Amino acid sequence: MPTTSEVRDLQRARLTSVGLGALRPADDGGVPAVVGRLGAVQAQELHSSAWGVAQRLADPTTLADVQAALADGTVLRTHVLRPTWHYVVPEDLAPLMTATAHRVRRAMASTERSYGFDHALLPRRHAVVADALAAGPLTRKELGAVLAEAEGAPVRAWDLGQVMMHAELDLLVASGPMRGKQPTYRLLPEQKTWDEDEARVHLARAYVRGHGPCRAEDVAWWATLTKADARAAVADAGLTRHEVAGLTLWTDGDLPEPAPSGTVRLLSVYDELFCHDFRGWPSLTRDGMPNRWLFTGLVVADGMIAGGWSRVLRSRTVEITVELTDEPSPRVWSALEQEAARYGQFCGLEPSLVRGEVGKGTIG
Repeated sequence: MPTTSEVRDLQRARLTSVGLGALRPADDGGVPAVVGRLGAVQAQELHSSAWGVAQRLADPTTLADVQAALADGTVLRTHVLRPTWHYVVPEDLAPLMTATAHRVRRAMASTERSYGFDHALLPRRHAVVADALAAGPLTRKELGAVLAEAEGAPVRAWDLGQVMMHAELDLLVASGPMRGKQPTYRLLPEQKTWDEDEARVHLARAYVRGHGPCRAEDVAWWATLTKADARAAVADAGLTRHEVAGLTLWTDGDLPEPAPSGTVRLLSVYDELFCHDFRGWPSLTRDGMPNRWLFTGLVVADGMIAGGWSRVLRSRTVEITVELTDEPSPRVWSALEQEAARYGQFCGLEPSLVRGEVGKGTIG
C-alpha cells in the first residue's frame, strides 16, 4: 500500500489536473473551459456545482457567470454518465452520451418497471416536446402543460421527469437559461453520430485529462462503464501509463506538477476531485469521517480530507462553518479565510467563517 506521503503527493498532482491547484485565469476560456477540461461536472445541486466550477478560476467568478454560460448554451446541464445531472460543453455532449446513454437507461429500468412507465408513448411525447421547444426554452411545468393538452389528461410528475430524461439521452433536449429560480429545457441541434467504441475512447481521454493520475477503474466508475470497456478505452486513448506506489495510473502526458504545498479548498458537494472509485484508492483521511460531510462539502488540504463545511445563505451574508479533523495552523486558517472570501464573492454576500459542527446548510 502507498505511504501517506506518497498518497499526498498523488493528491497534490490530482489537485493540479482537476483545476484546484494553480487556478485558471478567467480570461482563458472562463466557465466553459473549466467544464471542458474536466469532461463533465456533476451538477445535481445547482448552487454548489456552480461554485465547483467558479472556484477553479483565479479572478472573482460569480454564480451569475456560471448561469450566463448555461443561458447562452456554452455549457449545458443534462443527464449523462450516470442517472444524475452534469455540466458538459456542447462538443463533448454527443460522444459522452453515446458512450453512456445505454448504461444510464439500464440503471433507470427497474424503477421504471415498478412505476409502470410506458416507453411506447415516448416517440409521440418527444414529438410534442420538440414542437413546443421549437418556439424557445420552456420549464418542465410548462412542458407538462403542453403534454397534458396534447393527451387530454395530466402527465404524472414522475413520468414527466422520465420523459424529459429520455429526451436528454436521445440528444433531443438539454438545459436552457434559468427563468428566475426555475431551469428550462432547450431544443438541441442535430448532433454528430459517434461510433460507440470511439465515443468511449473520447470519454476516457476526457476523464484522464481532467482527473489524472487515475486508474482505468476510476474511468469505469465515473462513466458507469464496465471495467473491461473502460480498460479497453484507456488502452486505445493514447495516454501515458505510470507505475506509482504500487498503482497503475494514467495521465495524458507527464505527471502533473503538484499543487503548491498547503493548498486548501472548500469543495462543492460531489466535487470532481472525488469522482472516482474509492474502493481501490488509498484512504484520504486518517481516521474516517462523518458521512454528513459528503452532503454539505469537504475541506481538503493538499488533496487530503481535512474536514467538512456547510453554509447558510442569508439576505446579505453567508455564514460558513468548518468542522476540522485537526487544530488548524495559522497558515491553514488563513487559507480557509481566503477561500471563504472567494465564496462570498461568488455569492455576492459578505462571508463569515466560524468553527463548529457542520449542520444543515444551503447546498442547492
